[in-house]
Amino acid sequence: MPAALCRLSLLLLLAFPAFALPARAEILLSDAAGRSVRLAEPARRIVTNESLLLLSLALVDPDPVARIAGWAAPQRIDRGMYEAYRRRFPDIDAVPTVGAVLPGKTSVEAILSVKPDLFVVSIWESGWTEAAATLEAAGVPVLFLDGPVNDDKGPAETTAFSVTLLAAAIGQEAKGRAFGDFLQERYRRITERTARAKPVSVLVDAHAGATCCSTPGKGNRMTDYLRLAGGESIGADVPGYDGQLSPEFVLGADPTVYIATGGPHLAAQGGLVLGGDVDAESARGSFRDILGKGLRDGLTAVQQGRAHAVSHQLSISVLNILVFECFAKWMHPDLVADVDPAKTLAEINDRFLAVPLEGTFWIDAQ
Repeated sequence: MPAALCRLSLLLLLAFPAFALPARAEILLSDAAGRSVRLAEPARRIVTNESLLLLSLALVDPDPVARIAGWAAPQRIDRGMYEAYRRRFPDIDAVPTVGAVLPGKTSVEAILSVKPDLFVVSIWESGWTEAAATLEAAGVPVLFLDGPVNDDKGPAETTAFSVTLLAAAIGQEAKGRAFGDFLQERYRRITERTARAKPVSVLVDAHAGATCCSTPGKGNRMTDYLRLAGGESIGADVPGYDGQLSPEFVLGADPTVYIATGGPHLAAQGGLVLGGDVDAESARGSFRDILGKGLRDGLTAVQQGRAHAVSHQLSISVLNILVFECFAKWMHPDLVADVDPAKTLAEINDRFLAVPLEGTFWIDAQ
């Protein structure tokens, strides 16, 4: 190449540096722990401590499994739901199990072994500080989807924040905002009405099985869902995340509405089974069985047909709006007569989810 042409090429590269190197889509984020997180480009190899992140990714990515380089406790995913994803994305079986749900059991070396470009933690807690520092020192950014910045926010804002944050990390912020807007509008149309309603007393019988009653406590967001939906859990004062209520207390409180939670994980124990790929008749049969156990059939709510059941996994997932709508319908049917969780699920399936959510996720005793 003539010297003059070489000099011209060099001048062009200096004048227009975009010609010299490919553009990099750097992403700057502020996570739920209030930390600044910098990604050189949209994340493509995510490791997470929460396998239910699959649902969050499926809202904003047509191939959510391809982005998961490793996860902890995949057995936490509803088995029927997992099978639905397997039919669409067979490679899900090849996702390695690394790390752990809790920081104290997490191996940073195992996480690094799958060469992630982002580690996503569902909820911040101080125990993650050391692992996060080690990962970041090794060049792996860490993102907390829930944490202190959400302490004064309700479930709608918290969920919208986490989905939008995750979507931004993979270069799909617009999709995350679209779901967040949809979610918050659905919450708002209920809370604007229930804010003026007289609270209804409710027993939440969590992971309903042979005995009753483990219930969400003061530090559990399900207790907040109930309050926002116009109810008052009889276990609202139980310290911490959850606790056991005595039979005497439950029968004495005799709540107006009874709500059980369950899932496929309870099948072996003869508990409440509902979720992905579970048909309505099977779910209703398991519900009838547990209503005849323990003290449940002594409750006025059960005797008068105000007994209902919902998927526990759905309640702790990004699709918690479905549970919230069920709560409102069961406690204030006249106030929210136009709210239909089945239609909400159909719209989520149609507009957002990469794999439709199919099965029986809530049921009435009647």
